[in-house]
Amino acid sequence: MHSLLCSRHGEFPQRRSYEIKRYTGYVSLLFLLMPDVLAGAFIMHSSDGGENWCREESNTISNLNDVAVSLVNKVFIAVGDQGTILRRGENGIWADVSPEGLSSDLYSVAVGISGMMACGEDGILLSSFDGGNSWKVLSDFGHGDTDLYSVNFDPSHSVFFLITGENGFIYSSERRGVVLTGSSSDFVASCVMLCSGFPELALGRDGSGYNIRDEVMFNFGDAAIRGATEIVSGGGRYIAVGDSGYICRNTSDHTWESVPSGTEKNLNDVSYLVWGVTACAVGDNGTVLMSRDNGVTWEKVNTDTRRDLTAVAGNGAGVACIVGKSALSGLPDILPFRGVSH
Repeated sequence: MHSLLCSRHGEFPQRRSYEIKRYTGYVSLLFLLMPDVLAGAFIMHSSDGGENWCREESNTISNLNDVAVSLVNKVFIAVGDQGTILRRGENGIWADVSPEGLSSDLYSVAVGISGMMACGEDGILLSSFDGGNSWKVLSDFGHGDTDLYSVNFDPSHSVFFLITGENGFIYSSERRGVVLTGSSSDFVASCVMLCSGFPELALGRDGSGYNIRDEVMFNFGDAAIRGATEIVSGGGRYIAVGDSGYICRNTSDHTWESVPSGTEKNLNDVSYLVWGVTACAVGDNGTVLMSRDNGVTWEKVNTDTRRDLTAVAGNGAGVACIVGKSALSGLPDILPFRGVSH
């Protein structure tokens, strides 16, 4: 078991002054009794393939639900509750770039060659074409109140993207519209393998999947699925994770095998940190698992946190981020705001 953690800039974040609109005294007491609250939403960064992880200040108390990284310039984008969008530049600082007035929870974000996209509850879809510095709601996407759970680019293709959601929803730019799957499964993730000819897959919460290229449904999991490797390259395999420590990996077009994880904690996401070699899975109660043999065996990393970790993203060359919930997650809705004031 590893415990390789540091704090960016040599110390953990200092006390901040949050804009409290109501219940000021109660929240102030929480700040005094729970120092971890001061860090807001959970973020860790690694630049060496997961050998060492550094905590970073998020500058938000909203839960973060997903993170993505540019394969070109190492820029990270994280999205979360109440329309939160954060951008990490190459200077290592997270900035709030959330659109003004957006209150919808965002579940997924993806970074492509020419742009970025984020999606979430009630059919919300956003795009950015300036490196993630500003975002625009795509009001003409036109799919009502369908919750959208994942968006995914093929970084090797300038215009190819997939969006998946509840009740069998799949939108493919290649098909120029909604893919009629005949399924009622909630597709919570999609997988793309770079430059391989391997089919793109949409993976359902119930362990059913849809092969988009061949237009066929298949079964791949024996547990509720929560996340998967969105981008795979360099001999890597699609990997899916889910409830009670479940991990399964793809061995051929329609064949999957479950592998031991060594944990019973729910796993929420998985990503390759180094293509075809090092993968990382994250989950509830601070769970981080590392595999250095293409997802066959897994080892637990001590993160010194009990936060639920919701997402991980790596660029395939060793640079990665893990994001998670705020320390205030699970408390009554007493904080009707998103940001912080210094």
